[in-house]
Amino acid sequence: MEIWHTWALVGFLFLLIEMMTPTTFFLTLAGASFFAGIASYVYPESTGIQVGAFVIFLPIFYFAIKPFMDKKDKEPQETGLEAKYLGQSAIVSKVIGKPGTNGIGEIKIYGEVWQAKSCDGAEIEPDAMVKIIRNESLIMFVERC
Repeated sequence: MEIWHTWALVGFLFLLIEMMTPTTFFLTLAGASFFAGIASYVYPESTGIQVGAFVIFLPIFYFAIKPFMDKKDKEPQETGLEAKYLGQSAIVSKVIGKPGTNGIGEIKIYGEVWQAKSCDGAEIEPDAMVKIIRNESLIMFVERC
């Protein structure tokens, strides 16, 4: 086995580890290993050039991948509630904003009953159409359509 085979094998092992972990740290190690493998193919007798290629390409790959890592971390994760319910119309099934109930009533959407509060604190009677604006835990905040 030649030394460039070893560098390639190490690169593939780092890729395998990368696929099993939620970070992108091992991707930079894999890229640097592949370039060290190329250096070892061209200069098989020079360990210094191979290690130098690894050390040089490691920060290059890190700074090349960093913008994608930062973008992934900053994107808000959408849950099923946002996709399915927010912005949709629902029917009030139990008075919303009634005194003594902490303003909580009920709405019905897609055959499901959810607790709901009015965004502006207004009282909304049953059978009125409302639009779901946001949710906090299991309570939907609505406004009259």
